[in-house]
Amino acid sequence: MRSLHRTLAPMLALSLLPLAACSTSSDTDSDTTDDNATAAPGCPPATSSTVAHDPTAILKYGSVPASSLDPIRMVEANEITVLQTIFDPLVKLDANDLPIPGLATEWSVVDDGVMEFKLRDGVVFSDGTPFDAEAVRFNIDRAMNDEESNIKGDLANVQAVEVVDEHTVRFELDPPNPAAFPIVLSDRPGLMASPTAVQAAGSSTAFSDAPVGAGPYAVEGPWYAREKVSVRAWDGYWNAQERLLGGIDFIETSTDASLGALQAGDLDVQYIEDDKVAAACADDRLRVMSSSTNEVRALLINQAMEPFDDVRVRQALQYALNREAITEALTDGRSEAATQWFPEGSVPYSPELADAYPYDPDRARELLAEAGYPDGVTFTAEIGGTFTAYVRMGELVQAQLEQAGFTMDLQLIDPAQMLARLYGTADSPPQIAAAPLAMAPARSPSSRFRERFFEDGRYNPSGETIPGLRDLVVQADAAVDPDERADLLRQAATLVSEEAAAGVPLFFVAGHTAMGAHVGGGQRGSTRSNMIFDGLYITEGRVPVG
Repeated sequence: MRSLHRTLAPMLALSLLPLAACSTSSDTDSDTTDDNATAAPGCPPATSSTVAHDPTAILKYGSVPASSLDPIRMVEANEITVLQTIFDPLVKLDANDLPIPGLATEWSVVDDGVMEFKLRDGVVFSDGTPFDAEAVRFNIDRAMNDEESNIKGDLANVQAVEVVDEHTVRFELDPPNPAAFPIVLSDRPGLMASPTAVQAAGSSTAFSDAPVGAGPYAVEGPWYAREKVSVRAWDGYWNAQERLLGGIDFIETSTDASLGALQAGDLDVQYIEDDKVAAACADDRLRVMSSSTNEVRALLINQAMEPFDDVRVRQALQYALNREAITEALTDGRSEAATQWFPEGSVPYSPELADAYPYDPDRARELLAEAGYPDGVTFTAEIGGTFTAYVRMGELVQAQLEQAGFTMDLQLIDPAQMLARLYGTADSPPQIAAAPLAMAPARSPSSRFRERFFEDGRYNPSGETIPGLRDLVVQADAAVDPDERADLLRQAATLVSEEAAAGVPLFFVAGHTAMGAHVGGGQRGSTRSNMIFDGLYITEGRVPVG
């Protein structure tokens, strides 16, 4: 490991290119609806194409966020980017993250705590296995009970799955969550795998090596974690008329090299960071779609480890960081500084929390002294050394913390090891107390609470929860009245803020998708965690769109 400890001015401003403001769409959570993203100024407009698309074209995307291709065994949240090309979900989300039909065509509440889902007829998995209600029951049972599943918490309220007929399935839910449950089924629990292939594989690892779903593409040949995955169109896909590509090659490309790869034609589509937007917009070979997201960059902590097992230290950490300065330096003001874990305009956002922890290094030192650290405190944080954006964020955080009595020893390590060291694995507990990283976009408010703040959340390394938090979230999911639901979620957000749980949110990321001028159909700007390939196409002859 390399140790990185630099003395930087606490208000360090990075030399970033001046960026024109992009038109954006809100993507904060599934309770908010807004217009789709638009092209960034200076880029070719997102006009309708008059050029035919090439249905055999292979799109090259510059990221492989995958270590597991089995939906029930998550290694990293970003795997959904690849999984969604192989496995269709029961429920899909539209461009505004609202639930729409997928493999389920409709759903309804048929009794207190019972939801019924009607399934699409004539669907098969890519190995020829029929998709039906028994396949749904098999997949849900596997997600809930397989010893290798780490998504059990998403289905904790599912008491029973009943096959009504070949194309109808019912879920008995206790407590009921009719508003949230369809969104749950748009994520990993709703990604349908072939029961035949799962049983033949015999283990999650073996199935991950050769996954079989009912999505638009099937994995071609061997794939390599965080290096390369190739998926190709297959005959018999139920929605082939809306599949506009012959396949996708996921090719791991460093963020620093991604823009050059796009300009050279080695990539067709890639998410880019804020500091690359101006250069991409100035290149008439490219266009950029931009959207706001609820992905949040943060200093994440394990509050079960010293020194963060003391709430006063966690609160001191909140006061120690100037979020507005960090946001301005890293994004040139493109992103929203975060005062809580949900952005302004989302349902759980509470105006009262916006000023809960103003930048106040003197108050941070007072709290450290109260906690028994009058001379300050030292801790180690780790980050993948090739994650340039996170390293830069870590440097800024490190410099500001030093002014408030914290010494953060920032270690740069192999990215393949970092997540396992932060969150732990089935065989090893968490090893590190902190990391400058991101919380991936949440599909619903309750999913962020469950994953990050419940004791059994897969991204809660502490294994602890705040008394009363689970009850509030469960009540919110069961609430029918929107105002009641919003009030309960804001109460939950307040509990999290008072405990300074999980770390310090710094800013909400703007998603930018850069694509060659020959690529059409983009829905919105994306981050590494939420790229959507639905509707993307490459023109015949790779001529510009429009």
